[in-house]
This record gives sequence, structure tokens and C-alpha cells, in this order.
Amino acid sequence: MDVSVAQEIRARLDQLEFNREYDASVFDGIASKETIKKCLQRSRDRVGKTNGRHFYIKYTPRSERKAPYEVYDDQEETVFDPSEFSFNAFWQSSRPTLQKVSTVIRNYLRAMNPDDIRLLCRKFGKNRVKAELVSSYKDLYKQGFIDIKGYRVPLEGRYDRNPVFREILQMIHDC
Repeated sequence: MDVSVAQEIRARLDQLEFNREYDASVFDGIASKETIKKCLQRSRDRVGKTNGRHFYIKYTPRSERKAPYEVYDDQEETVFDPSEFSFNAFWQSSRPTLQKVSTVIRNYLRAMNPDDIRLLCRKFGKNRVKAELVSSYKDLYKQGFIDIKGYRVPLEGRYDRNPVFREILQMIHDC
């Protein structure tokens, strides 16, 4: 592979947003499909693979030269506007407020509203929403039970075989 072609592909990667899925068409006119595929495989530090023939850019802090993160940092905050969703999960305020991205995603995943889940996918990306879903279910199963008003419902088996988990995951895939 020509070094200048690889540099051109890496430069194009730098221009892409990190929370969206892309396919090989973003490299049209630069090189052959095989060359692009090889370059993307060598760029695993910056590129993650999704289902099918899509990829995404991993989040890397621009100010630091650290390894990329598979998911956003938990300290990342967003302006939450309750009027965008079907109900206000943050009932303390009816106005836009600053909330942690993880908190917003987890609160609306619990509601299982397909419209809210589609909105989460548009705002934060499928991969981030899916990562929060997996993380929250792993935490629940690690705890071993769900506490419903003092009544402990035991959780057994694997989190990824839970029917509610699968239903929410399907909603995310349908986005």
C-alpha cells in the first residue's frame, strides 16, 4: 500500500465524527476497496467495527494522546431538554438542564419507549446506547437481584439471555 494513500485515508478518518456509523463510501476516489479495508484493519486504535460492513470512529480526547475509548467517558455531560422525550425522567426541572450522558440513556432505557430509544440512538449513537444497556444489565446481574420496594427479585443466568434485555436490544438495532 502506498504511504501517501494510507495518509490520505487516515486524514479522512480525522474528519469523521466519532459517534456515527460509516461505510466504505466515505473513501470513494482515494483507493481501491481492498486498500481501504487493509488500512482500516491497521487503524484499530481509532476505528471500531459494527455489524455488517460499517465502522465507527472511537472517541479519543483531542487534547491528550491517550488510547481511544470504546464508549464515551462517564463524566461527559449533555444539555437535556425534557420536551424532546415522551416524559421527563428528571422531574426536578422542566427546563433544559446539564445531565450526564450515561444517566440520560439509562433512565430512558428503563422506560422501554421505542420513540425515546430511537431519539437516544440519534443523539448519542447506537453504539453508546447499546454499551449503556449492556453495562447496566451487567451491573444488575453482578448485584444478583432487583429491589422493587423492598422485595428482592433474584436474577439468575446470563444478562444477555434476559427477555427484557433482548427486547430493548432489538429496539436499539431497529434504530
